[in-house]
Amino acid sequence: MEEPRLFCTFRVDDRLFGVDILDVREVTTETTCTRIAHAPAEVLGLVNIRGHIFLVLDLRRLLGMPESTVTGNSRLVLFKPSVGSAFGVVVDEIADIQTVGSDRIEAYSRHDRDLAVANVRRVDLIDAVCRLHDELMVVLNPRKFLPVIEQHLAARA
Repeated sequence: MEEPRLFCTFRVDDRLFGVDILDVREVTTETTCTRIAHAPAEVLGLVNIRGHIFLVLDLRRLLGMPESTVTGNSRLVLFKPSVGSAFGVVVDEIADIQTVGSDRIEAYSRHDRDLAVANVRRVDLIDAVCRLHDELMVVLNPRKFLPVIEQHLAARA
């Protein structure tokens, strides 16, 4: 039997999402960004955290969800360098660290049309779904976030 996995979970549009805890560098309340001219809509800007500059992405826009404003509950989830360039995503609200047994994790294929996945239009960002006790958690792969931005930039060229 495989070891349980740990996920950093958060809410976007009142739905529960998670990323592997091993990919997360930190979670911070700093969500004020400096805009970047001509950046795709999914890019909120740049933020300076203790002398390090991070690209900040709007997870709602990445997932194809309705736009929203940053609130006092919003958080910035920063990813480790192993995930890609120094970047993070703004989420509506941070939740808990969830321990999930491998038997509760189902790999997600973009062809799984019978499973409604939280109104996410960018299903290519989804790795798996987990059935928790009282709700479904959608597991995202942050390694796929920056390629979406790169595709938008390439399409403009």
